[in-house]
Amino acid sequence: MDFLLGLFSRVTGSEEVARLLFLGAIGLSTVLAVVAVSLLILGLQDPVQRRLALIKRGHLGNTAGQEAPGNLQLLLERVGQRFASAESAQTSVTQTLLTHAGYRSSSAVQMYWAVRLMTPLLLVGIALLLLPMIPRVSLAMGLLVVVLAAGIGWLLPALYVAKRKQLRQGRLRAAFPDALDLMVVCVESGLALPTTIERVAEEMSVSQVELAEELALVNAQIRAGISSTAALKQLAVRTGLDDVQGLVSLLAQSIRFGTSVADTLRIYADEFRDRRTQAAEEMGAKIGTKLIFPLIFCLWPSFFLVAIGPAMIGVLKVFG
Repeated sequence: MDFLLGLFSRVTGSEEVARLLFLGAIGLSTVLAVVAVSLLILGLQDPVQRRLALIKRGHLGNTAGQEAPGNLQLLLERVGQRFASAESAQTSVTQTLLTHAGYRSSSAVQMYWAVRLMTPLLLVGIALLLLPMIPRVSLAMGLLVVVLAAGIGWLLPALYVAKRKQLRQGRLRAAFPDALDLMVVCVESGLALPTTIERVAEEMSVSQVELAEELALVNAQIRAGISSTAALKQLAVRTGLDDVQGLVSLLAQSIRFGTSVADTLRIYADEFRDRRTQAAEEMGAKIGTKLIFPLIFCLWPSFFLVAIGPAMIGVLKVFG
């Protein structure tokens, strides 16, 4: 309290005006907080509002095997719907990013924007609570800490989603060669393409869960009536990998022109192995360049210290 009063006094220059502003801010904040919490609780607990929210999300009360979302999730979705950008291009970019990160829910975009909005507010509140505990903090430093907390809270969800996307694509890229070899074996043994995808998904369900889920989803779409070409194109969009995009393009051409799928898969498997070898050779060629900085900053100072250090100590003793 004293810290905040001191800040108001520095800004206004009068202690009485600072007290009035401080009391007014506390009263207004209390009223707004009570009203907001009341409206949220009433809106979430209202059976009609909750039923409408569940119907909009596709959850029916008599549907078996579906778990209805909780109040917190519905709250975050509502906040995200208010805050999400109305532009279709921005929504499409965010949806693509979340899909690549593994979030395929219909409400993923709303949840993402809600978390990006609530996290800065939470960190700003924590910063305001911790600032009075730090002695001798100026007004400029306090404002800088609050702004920094808000910026970190705004960027943190985006960084987390980007990192999750990178890790997921790395796991999919590592699992793709094994899946490609299994597809070649299955197709050459006489299985059709949908059956091949189903069998590969079953075989990789333990070792590579994410790629198995993607292939199982492709098989489910084909069974639902979507063409194989369209289902494979959606697989390339969901993963965002160039390797999968190349395979999908070759399979689409093979299905369109009636050529052998086994030959197409075998040729692509050979090309993919060549690309992997070239990528490994490129990474190996870059090692020498990357080792320059560790040598300069870690090894050479120790070497000069051991080699020249005794001589320098002797020179200093002689001329000292």
